[in-house]
Amino acid sequence: MFTISDAQINALLSVFVWPFARIIGLFLIEPLYSYTGVPRSFKAAFALILTLLLVPLLPPLPAVPLVSAAGMAILFQQLLIGLCMGFVMRLTMTAVEMTGFIMGAQTGLGFAMFYDPMQAAQVPVLSQMMSLFVFLIFLTFNGHQIVLSTLVDSFTVLPIGMPMPAHGIKALVLWGGHIISWGVWLAMPVIGALLVTNLAIGVMTRAAPQFNIFTFGFPLTMLIGFIAIYLSLPLMVPAIEQIYTEAFSFMLTMLKAK
Repeated sequence: MFTISDAQINALLSVFVWPFARIIGLFLIEPLYSYTGVPRSFKAAFALILTLLLVPLLPPLPAVPLVSAAGMAILFQQLLIGLCMGFVMRLTMTAVEMTGFIMGAQTGLGFAMFYDPMQAAQVPVLSQMMSLFVFLIFLTFNGHQIVLSTLVDSFTVLPIGMPMPAHGIKALVLWGGHIISWGVWLAMPVIGALLVTNLAIGVMTRAAPQFNIFTFGFPLTMLIGFIAIYLSLPLMVPAIEQIYTEAFSFMLTMLKAK
C-alpha cells in the first residue's frame, strides 16, 4: 500500500510554497504586476504557473518542515524578499513620476488633477502623463521580462533559507532618496527654462510697474513649459533606460549586500 508521511507532505509543500511566497511578494508591490486593472485571480494563477516552472531550477532547499516555527520564518523571509524587490521598482517608477509633479508645479498645471488608476489617487495630469510614458518605455525594452529574469536569478543569489541581509535593507532605504534626485534631474530642462522665463518676467515687471503679470506672465509660463517638455521628452528616454538598468542591477545587489 502506498503511503505518504507527514514529513514527505511538508517537504513537498515547502518546495512550492516558499518560492511562491517570494513571487507573490514581488507581484504585490511591483507597479506593472500589481496593476489593479488585472484580476487578482489571474495574478495568483500566473504566480502559481511561474512557481511550477521555477521549482526544477531551484537550489537545494533547507530540510525544515513547513508547518513549524522555522518553516513559517522562512515563509515570512521569502515574502519580505519579494516585497523588497518589488519595492525597488516601485521607487524607481515613482521617481520618474515625481518629474511630472515638479513639472506641473513649475508650469502652473499642478492644480489640474486627474484620477490615476496606477496610484489609485488624484494626481496632476503631467504626472499621469509621465507615468504612462515611463510604463511604455518599460515595456519597450522588455522590462517586464527582465524583472522576471531578475526574480529567477534572485533564488541563486539569495537561496531559500538565507535571511535578507541587514545591509541590503539599509541600501533599500537609501535607494528611496533617488525619488527626489532623479525627479529633479529629469525635470531640470523644464526647471531651467522656466527659471529664465520667470527672471525675464520679473525684470519686465520691475522696468514697467504697470505690466500685468497675471494676464501675460502665466500664459507665457505655460507656453514655455509646454515647449520645454516637448523638447526634453526625447532626451528622457535614454536617461530613463539608464535608471531602469540601475534598478535591475540593484535588485540583485541588495540581496547580496555584505
